[in-house]
Amino acid sequence: MAEPVLQQVRNQAALLVLLVSSLFWSTTSAIRANPAHRPLEQDQGAKCEVQSYTLRSDVHLRYSTSMLRIQVANPERSWRTLECTLNVVIPETAFLSGVLAEIGDKVIQTKVIERNDASLSHEDEDDGTYDPFEVPRDSKLIRIGVSLKAEEDAILFISYEQLITRKLGIYEIVLNLHPGQIVQELRVDAYIHESRELSVLRVLGIRSGQEIDPLEGQSEFPLSKVIRRSENEAHIIFSPSRKQQMQLANSKAWLSNSDNGLSGQLVVQFELSRPKDGEIMLKDGFFAHHYAPTALSVLPKHVVFVLDLSSSMAGRRISQLKLAMAAILDELKSDDYFSIVQFNSFKSVWRPFSREKRRPKSNRRPRQFGQSNYSNQQDRISSSSDGGRRVQKQPADLEGGGRVIPAKPHYIAKAKRYIKRMKASGGTNIQKALTKAIEIAHSSDVPLALVVFLTDGDSTVGETKASFILKIAREANRKEKCGSYQETIDEPCDNITTKHVPIYSLAFGEEANIYFLRRLSAENFGTARRIYDAEDAAIQLQEVYAELAAPVQANCLFQYPDNMVDPEWVTQHKFAAAFLGSEIVVAGRLLSEDEKSDGADEGNGDFWGEVKGEQATGEVSTVHLPDSEIEFYPNTKFNPNLSHLWAYLTIYQLLVGSAARDSREEATQIALEVSRK
Repeated sequence: MAEPVLQQVRNQAALLVLLVSSLFWSTTSAIRANPAHRPLEQDQGAKCEVQSYTLRSDVHLRYSTSMLRIQVANPERSWRTLECTLNVVIPETAFLSGVLAEIGDKVIQTKVIERNDASLSHEDEDDGTYDPFEVPRDSKLIRIGVSLKAEEDAILFISYEQLITRKLGIYEIVLNLHPGQIVQELRVDAYIHESRELSVLRVLGIRSGQEIDPLEGQSEFPLSKVIRRSENEAHIIFSPSRKQQMQLANSKAWLSNSDNGLSGQLVVQFELSRPKDGEIMLKDGFFAHHYAPTALSVLPKHVVFVLDLSSSMAGRRISQLKLAMAAILDELKSDDYFSIVQFNSFKSVWRPFSREKRRPKSNRRPRQFGQSNYSNQQDRISSSSDGGRRVQKQPADLEGGGRVIPAKPHYIAKAKRYIKRMKASGGTNIQKALTKAIEIAHSSDVPLALVVFLTDGDSTVGETKASFILKIAREANRKEKCGSYQETIDEPCDNITTKHVPIYSLAFGEEANIYFLRRLSAENFGTARRIYDAEDAAIQLQEVYAELAAPVQANCLFQYPDNMVDPEWVTQHKFAAAFLGSEIVVAGRLLSEDEKSDGADEGNGDFWGEVKGEQATGEVSTVHLPDSEIEFYPNTKFNPNLSHLWAYLTIYQLLVGSAARDSREEATQIALEVSRK
């Protein structure tokens, strides 16, 4: 009966998305299958038996569809009904697309309840019967409860989908394995089907999910089997015996009881050969444009560090922050610029120059990127003497009143001394710090100015309402530009565009409001990340900065032929920057032949994708053409078309970038439409 159930999981995905869309924000949620069967008596010595635990993941064109199948049984021969609770872990950026339970000849659609929902009844609350479970980083936990009569068993099907993102030049598939006990059948099958040759393919060993740099240098996991079907296809198998599960559990320091079986993550990493910077794929009326520039020069950047120094940052957190900032400052390039804004109840901007040495605003000249006296700006030191003293002059163009600092060795040294003296105290005034950081970023003419905003809590001083802070930040983060020049009264311009500074938010610790920070970054062309409050927090901060350290294109705009693409169905197509080692993905719907004939200009019928932006050589546009329509492999169980990738990106952007009810309703409607196909 398994195959019909698999099909029902796919068919029921839309209704479940309606229920689980909020799960995207939740770390822990509860699902109860078979609610009619409540345990009549709980024997403390009784335990449900997980008989089979299999996970299949199919990756087509960097889009993953996974199905977890768990068979659980009540081994009791008496009349007792047991409550079986299972921990299911999925990646934080994945969408749960289906949860079904097969019990006997019945197929039960489960009910999804958020753990922190006020509607959660007392009998469903965590009353201590749940085992403590540490959720791996960048993951979310779903507890599934099913009541089984004596000698009754159930098969649970949990499906989820996600885009496999590229970070620091590598794609990573994370497969969570948490059966809770030694299992008779434990198996993982991961299939990779790509459009390009797999230039790198490795399977890392089992990790806990708490490491920032797991198993560095390990390129092969002896218990896994890798079958290369072709240069762009691979099948990874992991199927440990009971004895091997026990050995693995005993070898892992984070597992205190090997009777609980294996608990960790199997990680598959891969990279593709890249004969060009971008590729476009067409399939079933949709397109996907993957853009990963590899051969461009790194752009100069201006990084505004906004650091929370409220009292909650005292102790280990501020020590880790200081350690990370010292390492990050060393990573700045000689033609980069930086600023430091610290805040608690008040804000403070670091200025290494005395006020009398700062150049007055009236004497500053607008400057175009590319002029030698800007991009290679050096401190000007006079060799003349005045009374026997050497006279040192500061940089000629100290934008923002000396708050934009060249990343020269002596300024880096001064900044480190300044950071070393930082102390944590007071409240948290987010709005003032953000507004000032945006103002400083806009004062610079560097090709890419960005804000790195770190906080460990909610705003407690000044403006404390999140919606107002978001509104103020949006309004502050707008500046009209004319090409590469800032418009002035004397030089009117007919080509005015609006510049936005991207804000990359770091939520330090559990108290940080990750939901607010996600919206803040999404509304300002950036992203938000969690920084876990652990011994390796400094390494985590450095890892995040490493992803932003090498911008190769700024103000990226993706465009497609109007006569072939429905503009309302194109996902986000404006990005603040493209970074070396990352990848930008844009998807959309192609116009049907009927829609083209109803008023669209026929044009020449050739599809193309153009990427415009600022590179080291100036403003550049590149055009990518599709090689051919992508053919999926008929022998694979999960064979999604590009509409799933489009839906994933659209729903993600709707849920992350807006808390409005109509946006959530639109996300649900999209899920309904896609599930019918």
